[in-house]
Amino acid sequence: MDTIFQYTKGEEKLYSGEVLFFDSDLEECNILIFDRTVYEGEFSGKAIGLKEYMKEYAHAEFEILTEGYFGYSTTYTGWLWEKGKEPVSAILYIWNSGDMVYRIDC
Repeated sequence: MDTIFQYTKGEEKLYSGEVLFFDSDLEECNILIFDRTVYEGEFSGKAIGLKEYMKEYAHAEFEILTEGYFGYSTTYTGWLWEKGKEPVSAILYIWNSGDMVYRIDC
């Protein structure tokens, strides 16, 4: 992550930093990439593994709009931005049995 946002008392704060997932199994992580932004109605896209995503979309930006934490699964939903293209919706699933740490640069 290049920017982490915090909203408190009506104020937006920006931080640089990273999110670390410990004891992740990359074989169990995947991403759904849609062919457009998804709101209602029919849509299509593809599902790929996280390793393939990291290679194929190395220069893309994934803007996280919502996040969810469910036991050993973290889900990020947002927009995938590629230079020169309209954004598309994406859902990223990360499986990890260890800690998840937000490391903020001060």
